[in-house]
Amino acid sequence: MLNSMRVLVPISILAGAALPIAFAPHHCVPLAILSPAILLWIWQKTTAKEALMTGFGYGLGVFGMGVSWVYVSIHDFGNTDIPLAVLITSLLVIMLALFFAVQGYVLSRLYRTDTVLFSLLRFPSAWVLFEWVRSWLFTGFPWLYLGYSQLGSPLSAYAPIASVYGVSFAVVLTSGTLVTLCKGNSNAKILATIMVALLWGGGFLGQERAYTTLEPHPYTVSLIQGNIKPFDKFTQAEPIRSTEQTYGRLSEKEWGRDLILWPESAIPLALPYAEDYVQHLQNVAAAHHSTLITGIQVVKSNGMAYNALIALGNGEGLYHKYHLLPFGDFLPFEKWLRGLINFFDLPNSSFSNGDEDQPLISAGTLKLDPLICYEIAFPELVRKTLRNADAIITLSEDGWFGKSWGPHQHLQIAQMRALETGRYVLRATTSGITAIIDPKGNIAATIPAFEAMVLRGAFYSMKGNTPWVEMGLWPLLILLLVCLVIPIRPLSRRS
Repeated sequence: MLNSMRVLVPISILAGAALPIAFAPHHCVPLAILSPAILLWIWQKTTAKEALMTGFGYGLGVFGMGVSWVYVSIHDFGNTDIPLAVLITSLLVIMLALFFAVQGYVLSRLYRTDTVLFSLLRFPSAWVLFEWVRSWLFTGFPWLYLGYSQLGSPLSAYAPIASVYGVSFAVVLTSGTLVTLCKGNSNAKILATIMVALLWGGGFLGQERAYTTLEPHPYTVSLIQGNIKPFDKFTQAEPIRSTEQTYGRLSEKEWGRDLILWPESAIPLALPYAEDYVQHLQNVAAAHHSTLITGIQVVKSNGMAYNALIALGNGEGLYHKYHLLPFGDFLPFEKWLRGLINFFDLPNSSFSNGDEDQPLISAGTLKLDPLICYEIAFPELVRKTLRNADAIITLSEDGWFGKSWGPHQHLQIAQMRALETGRYVLRATTSGITAIIDPKGNIAATIPAFEAMVLRGAFYSMKGNTPWVEMGLWPLLILLLVCLVIPIRPLSRRS
């Protein structure tokens, strides 16, 4: 066992580290198929304990490479010493790697891993179920789902039907057919060939299928990217003055357009303290028949604070962020962690959750589904809040992650939400990547990151719902459970 682990664990780590290169900004899509195939190949040769070890190594590779950008916010913006920043980032990576470790151990204990059934059904189903569990366990970390890598590939056609999870299943099933074609007998190879042909052929034929319809009238939109550093807007002596100079100046020529979007926390002073400035913006936007939607903080009379966005002028609505980002919006175990290091005292890390059921934002005759930053990463949250909205807006502050892979991955996630829902997604960020995304998940327009600029464009109201929006996750979850449960053998004695 020891000798085999000396080879298999490093191979697992390398295979895992290759996987994030399949995602933005590199888009080396074949690695999304090859990397899980290598892990499957390894698990077909290992005991349960070895599957746990190699799964853990694979997870270290995936998240050590894929979410290393967390270090940027901890060190560069949290002013945390390098050794401690490395330690905190490593602890996150280790926690996430445990998902693959448990997945490998459970599969190896429950099933014979060297069968065609395991490669084509068990392994893909378990992979997707563990992705789903990762979306809610410990508040959730829905990052680097395999399906995100397939935007633009034929497999993306399954997103409007079964969301990113369905696309992930299609990817891992392809990995299973690859292993079967290499190792299976003639009958197994025929079955694998038929399955992959149907899977990819169906995706190819379904790529152009439209589940929502476009209303003929275009709406004009301007997305304002102020490029103010995250700390600057909270530490300057006159934060409103700074915002007015930056966002006010960039918006001067945009009044009169249907919709103007400022990013998350563009107004750094909270309501009600910023009430005079907000009223000024209300008057200007109304005079030009425009709707301005901006990020702002809200402090209630009971002292509870919210990360929010507000519609002004020709619009109406106030949305409080529902799904908060740990350490960014709130501090877990605050009683023990607050004050220990600068990273645990980031601005705005004491927000409360908004209500789960909040009304859509109005912009003239439009109904918009509002999301703030991290919320766009949760497919089920977006589906629940959509409620026949004409389009989706998401305001974000990705400056915390600098020039890392993080903002690119975040944009790719937003693209998948557009494809799943058949809606335009309008994404306004402080420093980038600001973009207009069409209902097929394509970037219709964008501007360079880390520049103070305006993105002008148009979008359309979309009517109708995709199968994913109508049915949700239950059909896929039932299918996955059936693939795992029927038939099942007694617990293996391998250890």
